[in-house]
Amino acid sequence: MAAGEGVTAQLDALVELFNRKGMDLPDGLFDRRTQFVLNGAPYETLLGRDPDDPLVRMIARGPAGYRFAAKALQHALPDAALARGELDLAEGPEGPALRGRVWLSGHARDTGERVDTVVAVELWLDGATVVRAAADVDVAALETLRRARLAP
Repeated sequence: MAAGEGVTAQLDALVELFNRKGMDLPDGLFDRRTQFVLNGAPYETLLGRDPDDPLVRMIARGPAGYRFAAKALQHALPDAALARGELDLAEGPEGPALRGRVWLSGHARDTGERVDTVVAVELWLDGATVVRAAADVDVAALETLRRARLAP
């Protein structure tokens, strides 16, 4: 349980950094293996290229992948804010995982439309490092984010 608690503290630090628009990361939270998954699709595949392409993996995984996604989210919602809910540590077939919710709020860049959505998260761990971070976002909220991200 100590590893889960350590990761939870690092996630709180990450949320605080995100809410301040910082791109720094807590040391060791993500490494180059960390894969991000959105609504069941690995982030690499969302970039429209071969997920095994080394350049795509370099951009889509680890700290770079987090920063790439965070910047896109902050562009779509200039006042984006996160709040973490309770996380539960469970042992699964892929090893230990933290499961819980994150609340995302802000106003869409293009229309000013308010976004308030609950994001289900699942974080697979290797010690104190997240090796896979999956987020499930409401399809309507995700469409609002996509549209706003494309706005100038």
